[in-house]
Amino acid sequence: MTTPPPHDTADLFDEAGYLRLYPGLIDALITGAIASPWAHYLTHGRAEGRRPNDVDPEFYLSAYAAIELDLGRPPAAKDAARHYMGLGRARGYLPNATAGRALNGAAQYSPFGGFWTDQANALDLIQARLDLKRMTARDAAMLRAFALEGIVELNRPASQTRAEAAALMVEQAFSGMFPDLLFHGPDHAPVPWHPELVGEETALLDPHMMPGAIRDLLLDQSVIDVLALIFDAPVHLTASRASLRWPVPPDRDAAWFAHSLPLQFVAITFSLEAGAAGSETVWPASHRLPDLPWSGTCVSLSEARRMGTENPGIRQRVDIVRSLLHDHEPRLIAATFGSRMIRHANLFHAAEAPVAPMHRRAVTAWYCPSYVVPGYVETASVQTHWHEGVAFSSGVYPSHDPASE
Repeated sequence: MTTPPPHDTADLFDEAGYLRLYPGLIDALITGAIASPWAHYLTHGRAEGRRPNDVDPEFYLSAYAAIELDLGRPPAAKDAARHYMGLGRARGYLPNATAGRALNGAAQYSPFGGFWTDQANALDLIQARLDLKRMTARDAAMLRAFALEGIVELNRPASQTRAEAAALMVEQAFSGMFPDLLFHGPDHAPVPWHPELVGEETALLDPHMMPGAIRDLLLDQSVIDVLALIFDAPVHLTASRASLRWPVPPDRDAAWFAHSLPLQFVAITFSLEAGAAGSETVWPASHRLPDLPWSGTCVSLSEARRMGTENPGIRQRVDIVRSLLHDHEPRLIAATFGSRMIRHANLFHAAEAPVAPMHRRAVTAWYCPSYVVPGYVETASVQTHWHEGVAFSSGVYPSHDPASE
């Protein structure tokens, strides 16, 4: 591989336009001689002086008067390709006078679906809702970041008191004060607390089923209000994990948490630790990279097993993920006590377990819209509970009722 082109060049690469400019590559793509148009441009096309897109500035700026409104100034020729890639393509604009029009330029990036923020024209949709006063400028900025990068910090005021109470409860749980709780065991099976867990790389399963502090943190109104904007529907809390030093290999949440609509859920990590030990690695915009089903149309591992398939294996998948990410720049997110990071179900992320006795104390929770169901309801009889009007359930304790405690 040659040195990857600058990020700006990647932003201006249009696969369809590249193939329109160089149709001879189509046969090479079909036969497998090249892996993808982007791979060809990266390894050969750029050095050969090939264009990354087929935008004709003269035509584009003449045809679409809205560009000046979008930019807030008269456009220049250099603005044409950038506008087309960022907004025009999703609006169905043509890059040049002879290009064919996409069937649906605003379609979602994945055939497995997603939210309205996953449509290619998400930025226009956010601006329209802002113009109609259906959201605030602060929420619009947060949703733009979520749509573009797949991860954003929840910027509404957080309750320090609730974060401190949840942090204390996590410490108490790992000290054995709640004997009925289950933890993630070495063979992935739930196990009860035992003293050795304190130094192990393990996680407390579904602590939102505990009475009090953790559920109050996860279902705080500031959290629910933002999720309702993304979901455009009432919220359902489906799973959670608390940890002190839990490692996370590079992958997507969608690979491990099955839902009836595979990409219609999000995760929020509530940091209860400050400093480098709480850091997490993410790959911004990786939620728009190609899907990686375990097999066929099975996005999650549990769905693949339900269908009697599991290919590739877990170890092989790690290699596939790393190969997909090798050209993408990761970002280290340093923990701040009380911070709340919302990530897309298809975003690649990872975390290393800090060396004991250091902590990476955090709680991560997974949420979906009310019309979506978690996969575990299809294998067990699960009760749905309510907390200040918000639904929550558990696949770990399907019949447990927190209200009875």
